[in-house]
Amino acid sequence: MSNVATCTIKYTEAEVVLLINSLEMTTSSKVPCVDNGRWKNPYEKLKDDLISIKRQLIEYKRQQTIEGTSDEQIK
Repeated sequence: MSNVATCTIKYTEAEVVLLINSLEMTTSSKVPCVDNGRWKNPYEKLKDDLISIKRQLIEYKRQQTIEGTSDEQIK
């Protein structure tokens, strides 16, 4: 069994974008001589995960638009 716990958090697309922007500003900070920049690794991983989630949200909305258009054409 793993010692890693997970949880579900609901965010709007705008909140995801805000989190990505905040992480971008955090990881772009220049902090001299702090662990050779390795302190950024978890933040960059989280940012990458959020970018992937944002892409999934955009794709889901695109699919919904396509399906909505298809349904309207059938009627």
